Amino acid sequence: MLASVIQAVLGEHPFDLLIRHVRIVNVYNDTVVSGCIGLVGDRIAYAGDEDSSLTAKREVDGGGRFALPGFIDSHMHLESSMLTPAHFASVVLPCGTTTVAADPHEIANVLGRRGVEALIKAAGGLPLRILIMAPSTIPSAPGFEDGGYAVDATEMERLLDLPGIHGLGEVMDFNGVAGGDERICAVVETGARRGCLLDGHASVLTGRRLQAFRAAGIDSDHTLGTAEKLQEELALGFTVQIQECMLNPDLVAAMNTVPLQNRICLVTDDVPLPRLMHDGHLNHVAAKAVALGLDPLRAVRYATINPAQRLRLYDAGGIAPGMRADILLTDDLTEFKPRLVVSGGEIVFESGRFLPQLSSPPLSSALRHSVNLPPLTPADFTVSHTVPKGFRGGFARANFIGQDGVSVRTRRVQRLLPINPEGLVTTAPYLKMAVCNRYGKKQRGLALIDGMDNVRGAVALTYGHDCHNLTVYGGDDNDMALAANEVIAMQGGICAVENGCVTARIPLPLAGLMCEDPPSVLLEKLDGFLAVCRRMGFCHTNPMAFFTIMPLAVSPEIKCTDRGLLDVTNKQFLSLIEEVKEDA
Repeated sequence: MLASVIQAVLGEHPFDLLIRHVRIVNVYNDTVVSGCIGLVGDRIAYAGDEDSSLTAKREVDGGGRFALPGFIDSHMHLESSMLTPAHFASVVLPCGTTTVAADPHEIANVLGRRGVEALIKAAGGLPLRILIMAPSTIPSAPGFEDGGYAVDATEMERLLDLPGIHGLGEVMDFNGVAGGDERICAVVETGARRGCLLDGHASVLTGRRLQAFRAAGIDSDHTLGTAEKLQEELALGFTVQIQECMLNPDLVAAMNTVPLQNRICLVTDDVPLPRLMHDGHLNHVAAKAVALGLDPLRAVRYATINPAQRLRLYDAGGIAPGMRADILLTDDLTEFKPRLVVSGGEIVFESGRFLPQLSSPPLSSALRHSVNLPPLTPADFTVSHTVPKGFRGGFARANFIGQDGVSVRTRRVQRLLPINPEGLVTTAPYLKMAVCNRYGKKQRGLALIDGMDNVRGAVALTYGHDCHNLTVYGGDDNDMALAANEVIAMQGGICAVENGCVTARIPLPLAGLMCEDPPSVLLEKLDGFLAVCRRMGFCHTNPMAFFTIMPLAVSPEIKCTDRGLLDVTNKQFLSLIEEVKEDA
């Protein structure tokens, strides 16, 4: 192989593939130069001036398009797409993404090590390079939620022993690390002792607590959204990973001007299928950043060589001799829509067509039958409170999850609700939320949500970060029970109900998170579901983000888990009903 590469460069052997007439984006010196690229096997052998004497088994005319290194996503979660790895590859390779670092903590929360093993097996042998991280923080908020698995130092050793594991997945228990919690620190030490990559999640940490987090050896964060946090983390040696939802003009301006440019990456984190299919993958994040003012060459750097260096992929991320042949051709450096994609030396996307015929072996039967929850009744969703004997009725002061209909951040809101002599609370017109443990524990958290009033019907789903318990939203207890029971019967999935009728139904039999439907089939189902949700009154600009983040116990400020209403910032539970006052 090496001899063939050298002989091709010297003109003594034809290239396997020669891409002529392109403008090569050089991430090593921030230049764009006209030339051609010669490939031998999965390696770039030549990247330089056009030369008519060069020969190849196959030539492609680049038509003057920009040639970029294949995009590398250094932090994401495969399960968020609801697709199998093969189907995921068929969607993101045409977007120019050729490598991803996937943290499977979603499936691990449900099924533990056997779920991770199944995903590793399914991700092998694909034209998309998938690097699997060992999920570190399960549950994400110990003591405040319950899932199907728990990771301690011993279990982390077993995860890191799995073939194909690339590093330690995001450490989400940032308060635990910053406070010196013995369990999570032992998990981090296990990875550090092996010399692993240590990924982080430090959303609200700053000052000394952020320094304590960094002192543990964790050196990345994908949760920052301000120029100030960017500056602080870069100064502490973090690799900062910017996801689409965090991009804003001030942050982009700082990304343009900070003197050190090798530790900024663009990432996707979680991309639900509708956004993936309609907007794109990492190319969409880069395009949005450029639209907000980011220098295009920096956008390319942040999506290629920087994440390659972060992931210790020293033969990837650039177009130069000896590098892995991952290349995309695009008409411009604003939208980054590929016209041709090469992955590992093979053309995988050309003329609007995905070329590989991917065989998708059935995922392990161990991923099925993961919902252990008896049928629910309307009474399970009733809000009540103990009242003294002889109580004549009055008002209950309730804590609500306040949301703005746009972002995923929440705040604590209080409202007065009527309560009758039996202690039953009238919650209409407010949206009700229930999180029911799906792993055999008889526990359930109830919450009320402010800012989404008069929702008709109900939605239930097992797809919701991070424990993926059964979460139900609705304005009618009967519809909530029907939607919940439909999902239980499907052994995982999504269901919408209105006026006693099922209006949308999406089975997700693989851990309650994924299915084997082709992307176009699943997209049609999800688009239909979201249309039903909007009609029912779920008015958030991103309903899937709303549904999945409301039970996330590490997302500020107020959320609901299977244990109850949680003040994430202060790490304490709140009473749904804080005080009851009798009518005078």
